[in-house]
Amino acid sequence: MARILYLHGSGHTAESFANQVLAFAGSEALALPGHPTGAPLDTVGELAVWLAGEVAARAGEPVVICGNSLGAAVALETALSHPARVAGVILIGGGARLRVGGQIFEMIDEDWPGCIDKLVDLSVDAGCPADLRRRLADMHRVAGQSTTRTDYAACNSFDVMDRVRGISLPTLIIVGANDQMTPPKYSTFLRESIAGSELVVIDGAGHLPHLEQPVAVNAAIAAWL
Repeated sequence: MARILYLHGSGHTAESFANQVLAFAGSEALALPGHPTGAPLDTVGELAVWLAGEVAARAGEPVVICGNSLGAAVALETALSHPARVAGVILIGGGARLRVGGQIFEMIDEDWPGCIDKLVDLSVDAGCPADLRRRLADMHRVAGQSTTRTDYAACNSFDVMDRVRGISLPTLIIVGANDQMTPPKYSTFLRESIAGSELVVIDGAGHLPHLEQPVAVNAAIAAWL
Protein backbone atom coordinates (compact mmCIF):
# COMPACT_ATOMS: atom_id res chain seq x y z
CA MET A 1 0.00 0.00 0.00
CA ALA A 2 1.29 3.44 -0.93
CA ARG A 3 2.20 5.75 1.93
CA ILE A 4 -0.23 8.62 2.55
CA LEU A 5 0.76 12.16 3.54
CA TYR A 6 -2.10 14.37 4.79
CA LEU A 7 -2.34 18.15 4.42
CA HIS A 8 -4.79 20.18 6.50
CA GLY A 9 -6.83 23.20 5.47
CA SER A 10 -6.74 26.91 6.24
CA GLY A 11 -6.11 27.82 9.87
CA HIS A 12 -5.90 24.20 10.97
CA THR A 13 -3.07 21.96 12.17
CA ALA A 14 -1.83 18.44 11.50
CA GLU A 15 -4.18 17.24 14.24
CA SER A 16 -6.96 17.62 11.67
CA PHE A 17 -6.03 14.21 10.26
CA ALA A 18 -5.44 12.37 13.54
CA ASN A 19 -8.22 9.85 12.77
CA GLN A 20 -6.73 8.95 9.42
CA VAL A 21 -3.18 8.60 10.76
CA LEU A 22 -4.49 6.03 13.23
CA ALA A 23 -6.50 4.22 10.57
CA PHE A 24 -3.77 3.82 7.93
CA ALA A 25 -0.44 2.40 9.06
CA GLY A 26 2.62 4.32 7.92
CA SER A 27 0.67 7.45 7.02
CA GLU A 28 1.61 10.89 8.33
CA ALA A 29 -0.08 14.26 8.78
CA LEU A 30 2.11 17.23 7.93
CA ALA A 31 1.80 20.69 9.44
CA LEU A 32 1.98 23.35 6.76
CA PRO A 33 4.61 26.03 7.43
CA GLY A 34 3.38 28.46 10.09
CA HIS A 35 0.97 25.98 11.70
CA PRO A 36 2.39 26.93 14.14
CA THR A 37 6.12 26.55 13.48
CA GLY A 38 7.89 28.71 10.92
CA ALA A 39 6.42 31.30 8.58
CA PRO A 40 3.36 30.61 6.41
CA LEU A 41 3.88 30.52 2.66
CA ASP A 42 1.96 32.96 0.49
CA THR A 43 0.90 30.82 -2.47
CA VAL A 44 -0.18 27.30 -3.29
CA GLY A 45 2.73 27.11 -5.73
CA GLU A 46 5.21 27.79 -2.93
CA LEU A 47 3.49 25.19 -0.77
CA ALA A 48 3.75 22.63 -3.58
CA VAL A 49 7.51 23.22 -3.82
CA TRP A 50 7.74 22.80 -0.03
CA LEU A 51 5.70 19.59 -0.18
CA ALA A 52 7.81 18.10 -2.98
CA GLY A 53 10.83 18.63 -0.73
CA GLU A 54 9.07 17.00 2.20
CA VAL A 55 8.17 13.97 0.08
CA ALA A 56 11.75 13.63 -1.15
CA ALA A 57 13.04 13.81 2.42
CA ARG A 58 10.59 11.23 3.80
CA ALA A 59 10.16 8.58 1.13
CA GLY A 60 12.17 6.95 -1.60
CA GLU A 61 9.09 6.42 -3.73
CA PRO A 62 6.01 8.46 -4.68
CA VAL A 63 3.29 8.92 -2.06
CA VAL A 64 -0.44 9.48 -2.01
CA ILE A 65 -1.21 13.06 -1.04
CA CYS A 66 -4.48 13.58 0.80
CA GLY A 67 -5.45 17.20 1.31
CA ASN A 68 -8.41 19.13 2.67
CA SER A 69 -9.35 22.53 1.20
CA LEU A 70 -6.03 24.45 1.03
CA GLY A 71 -4.33 21.07 1.43
CA ALA A 72 -6.31 19.75 -1.54
CA ALA A 73 -5.15 22.73 -3.59
CA VAL A 74 -1.55 21.90 -2.68
CA ALA A 75 -2.17 18.27 -3.65
CA LEU A 76 -3.53 19.36 -7.05
CA GLU A 77 -0.63 21.74 -7.72
CA THR A 78 1.92 19.12 -6.66
CA ALA A 79 0.30 16.54 -8.95
CA LEU A 80 0.56 19.02 -11.82
CA SER A 81 4.03 20.45 -11.12
CA HIS A 82 5.83 17.54 -9.43
CA PRO A 83 4.06 14.39 -10.68
CA ALA A 84 7.08 12.16 -10.15
CA ARG A 85 6.65 12.64 -6.40
CA VAL A 86 2.99 11.59 -6.40
CA ALA A 87 1.38 8.14 -6.62
CA GLY A 88 -2.15 9.48 -6.31
CA VAL A 89 -4.23 12.24 -4.76
CA ILE A 90 -7.19 12.35 -2.39
CA LEU A 91 -9.03 15.66 -2.51
CA ILE A 92 -11.35 16.44 0.43
CA GLY A 93 -13.46 19.57 0.14
CA GLY A 94 -11.33 20.73 -2.76
CA GLY A 95 -11.75 22.67 -5.95
CA ALA A 96 -9.86 23.66 -9.08
CA ARG A 97 -10.43 27.26 -8.00
CA LEU A 98 -11.01 28.49 -4.43
CA ARG A 99 -12.53 31.93 -4.20
CA VAL A 100 -12.84 33.28 -0.65
CA GLY A 101 -15.60 35.73 0.23
CA GLY A 102 -14.56 39.17 1.40
CA GLN A 103 -16.49 38.69 4.63
CA ILE A 104 -13.99 36.06 5.75
CA PHE A 105 -11.05 38.45 5.37
CA GLU A 106 -13.03 41.19 7.13
CA MET A 107 -13.78 38.88 10.06
CA ILE A 108 -10.16 37.82 10.42
CA ASP A 109 -8.86 41.40 10.12
CA GLU A 110 -11.41 43.09 12.35
CA ASP A 111 -12.73 40.50 14.80
CA TRP A 112 -9.98 38.04 15.75
CA PRO A 113 -10.34 35.85 17.78
CA GLY A 114 -14.05 36.65 18.02
CA CYS A 115 -14.63 35.36 14.48
CA ILE A 116 -13.26 31.88 15.15
CA ASP A 117 -16.62 30.39 16.09
CA LYS A 118 -18.12 31.79 12.87
CA LEU A 119 -15.28 30.27 10.81
CA VAL A 120 -16.01 26.94 12.48
CA ASP A 121 -19.74 27.30 11.74
CA LEU A 122 -18.98 27.83 8.06
CA SER A 123 -16.83 24.71 7.99
CA VAL A 124 -19.09 22.08 9.54
CA ASP A 125 -22.53 20.56 9.21
CA ALA A 126 -25.24 22.02 11.46
CA GLY A 127 -25.27 18.78 13.47
CA CYS A 128 -21.55 18.90 14.29
CA PRO A 129 -21.06 18.14 18.02
CA ALA A 130 -19.78 20.77 20.42
CA ASP A 131 -16.57 18.91 21.27
CA LEU A 132 -15.46 18.87 17.63
CA ARG A 133 -16.32 22.54 17.28
CA ARG A 134 -14.06 23.25 20.28
CA ARG A 135 -11.21 21.23 18.74
CA LEU A 136 -11.49 23.20 15.51
CA ALA A 137 -11.53 26.51 17.38
CA ASP A 138 -8.41 25.44 19.25
CA MET A 139 -6.66 24.69 15.95
CA HIS A 140 -7.42 28.22 14.73
CA ARG A 141 -5.98 29.67 17.91
CA VAL A 142 -2.81 27.62 17.50
CA ALA A 143 -2.41 28.67 13.86
CA GLY A 144 -3.15 32.30 14.73
CA GLN A 145 -4.58 35.30 12.93
CA SER A 146 -1.75 36.05 10.50
CA THR A 147 -1.29 32.48 9.35
CA THR A 148 -5.03 31.91 8.96
CA ARG A 149 -5.35 35.03 6.82
CA THR A 150 -2.36 34.01 4.72
CA ASP A 151 -3.96 30.61 4.17
CA TYR A 152 -7.22 32.09 2.93
CA ALA A 153 -5.33 34.51 0.67
CA ALA A 154 -3.44 31.57 -0.86
CA CYS A 155 -6.76 29.84 -1.50
CA ASN A 156 -8.23 32.97 -3.05
CA SER A 157 -5.42 33.25 -5.60
CA PHE A 158 -5.44 29.52 -6.45
CA ASP A 159 -6.80 28.61 -9.91
CA VAL A 160 -5.97 25.53 -11.98
CA MET A 161 -9.25 25.46 -13.91
CA ASP A 162 -7.37 25.45 -17.22
CA ARG A 163 -4.77 22.87 -16.08
CA VAL A 164 -6.63 20.32 -14.01
CA ARG A 165 -7.42 18.08 -16.98
CA GLY A 166 -3.68 17.44 -17.19
CA ILE A 167 -3.78 15.27 -14.08
CA SER A 168 -3.50 11.59 -14.99
CA LEU A 169 -2.80 10.19 -11.52
CA PRO A 170 -5.29 8.03 -9.59
CA THR A 171 -7.63 10.48 -7.85
CA LEU A 172 -10.27 10.13 -5.14
CA ILE A 173 -12.55 13.11 -4.54
CA ILE A 174 -14.47 13.37 -1.25
CA VAL A 175 -16.95 16.10 -0.35
CA GLY A 176 -19.43 16.68 2.44
CA ALA A 177 -23.01 16.81 1.22
CA ASN A 178 -23.50 20.06 3.15
CA ASP A 179 -20.17 21.76 2.39
CA GLN A 180 -20.71 25.54 2.45
CA MET A 181 -17.11 26.48 1.65
CA THR A 182 -16.60 24.33 -1.45
CA PRO A 183 -20.08 23.05 -2.37
CA PRO A 184 -20.35 19.63 -4.07
CA LYS A 185 -20.44 21.25 -7.51
CA TYR A 186 -16.72 21.99 -7.08
CA SER A 187 -16.04 18.28 -6.58
CA THR A 188 -18.30 17.39 -9.49
CA PHE A 189 -16.17 19.61 -11.72
CA LEU A 190 -13.04 17.82 -10.52
CA ARG A 191 -14.65 14.44 -11.20
CA GLU A 192 -15.57 15.51 -14.73
CA SER A 193 -12.13 16.99 -15.37
CA ILE A 194 -9.79 14.30 -14.03
CA ALA A 195 -9.97 11.14 -16.10
CA GLY A 196 -10.64 7.99 -14.08
CA SER A 197 -11.28 9.86 -10.84
CA GLU A 198 -13.84 8.72 -8.27
CA LEU A 199 -16.25 10.92 -6.30
CA VAL A 200 -17.71 10.08 -2.88
CA VAL A 201 -20.27 12.35 -1.22
CA ILE A 202 -20.41 12.07 2.59
CA ASP A 203 -23.77 12.67 4.27
CA GLY A 204 -23.91 14.56 7.55
CA ALA A 205 -20.75 16.51 6.81
CA GLY A 206 -19.70 19.98 5.76
CA HIS A 207 -16.25 21.12 4.64
CA LEU A 208 -14.39 18.76 6.98
CA PRO A 209 -15.82 15.26 6.41
CA HIS A 210 -12.59 13.58 7.55
CA LEU A 211 -13.27 15.08 11.00
CA GLU A 212 -17.05 15.06 10.98
CA GLN A 213 -17.57 11.56 9.58
CA PRO A 214 -14.21 9.78 9.90
CA VAL A 215 -15.61 6.26 9.66
CA ALA A 216 -17.26 6.94 6.30
CA VAL A 217 -14.23 8.83 4.97
CA ASN A 218 -11.79 6.14 6.08
CA ALA A 219 -13.94 3.48 4.44
CA ALA A 220 -13.92 5.43 1.17
CA ILE A 221 -10.14 5.82 1.30
CA ALA A 222 -9.62 2.15 2.12
CA ALA A 223 -11.85 1.03 -0.76
CA TRP A 224 -10.06 3.35 -3.19
CA LEU A 225 -6.60 2.21 -2.06
